[in-house]
Amino acid sequence: MRPTLELLDPLHPLRRRTALWLLPLGGVLALVALGTSLATRLDPVDRVLLPLLAVGFFGLALVLWRLPRAASWVLPAAHALVALYLLSTLAYQLLFRPNPMGLSPAAFWVPFVYFSGFLFFQSQRAVRLALLYLGLLLFLSLLGGLRGHFQPAHLNALAQFFGANLAYVGLLYMLVRIKEGYMEAQLDAYTDFLTGLRNRRYLELALERELFRVQRYGRPLSLVVLDLDGFKAVNDTHGHEAGDRVLKALATCLEGHIRQSDRAVRLGGEEFAVLLPETDLAHALALSERLRQAVARLKVPPAGPLTASFGVAQASPTDSPLSLLKRADEALYRAKRQGKNRVEVG
Repeated sequence: MRPTLELLDPLHPLRRRTALWLLPLGGVLALVALGTSLATRLDPVDRVLLPLLAVGFFGLALVLWRLPRAASWVLPAAHALVALYLLSTLAYQLLFRPNPMGLSPAAFWVPFVYFSGFLFFQSQRAVRLALLYLGLLLFLSLLGGLRGHFQPAHLNALAQFFGANLAYVGLLYMLVRIKEGYMEAQLDAYTDFLTGLRNRRYLELALERELFRVQRYGRPLSLVVLDLDGFKAVNDTHGHEAGDRVLKALATCLEGHIRQSDRAVRLGGEEFAVLLPETDLAHALALSERLRQAVARLKVPPAGPLTASFGVAQASPTDSPLSLLKRADEALYRAKRQGKNRVEVG
């Protein structure tokens, strides 16, 4: 699913690029806040957590820069650091040292916790985290009220704070659900209804992106095209229901033999493709041979023994999606002409 989201969700790759400059900026702001607070009375929360925020943000930025795949935990960790700081600051005010104006400026940053939560997590989980966060703040407010040091200004500020934040969470949930519904519709448009694999439209989109990487960074890319041998006889002899079971079994076989970064696609009928980023021709040929053998081992009664023919091509910097697919197709047809159940290079 992840390769699909990278193509269809522009926020998916943008999160890391944005975090690479936001995290160092957050570290600098934490140091500035610490320095300016030293001129006044520094509360215990700032004394402990501002240095932690600065070190944490700079450290997470370094990890994200050196290890791009670490985004899956670096971004939630940064979210948790901000949430911890704001929760601790507001807890100190509510329980021990109420602000004369009602709430300190730290309260203005609480919506950031919701926005970042909806960026980093699925909508249902983000809502649960936001409500948990608000629930903790409400509990702390009640404890502060029991201590008897809230004035009317504090109660007015708290009422507006909780009302506004509930509105933020509700509106964000609506917007994210609309976006997710749009994404689901996009995924349906790029999915083959029978096998659950991506379809030819998706392959064309993915090829454009991967060929750009080939041209700009010189990274290897290979494409495998395969076609079941004698599939028409399966439909003619055993019916289309048996043919559909064969196609589903082949799709499962392909997905079971490729990496998460590879993409299996149904081009149409009994023709499939496998897009192999970061894979040169030698490794693509080795994978194709393993797939050929795996197909030969498939048993889908009442269909008899199954075989497939394969065409393999490695992308060059001058290739377009059409030219790369054409070379792989030509290799596939050559495999068909030379006896089927074999792998040829385009």
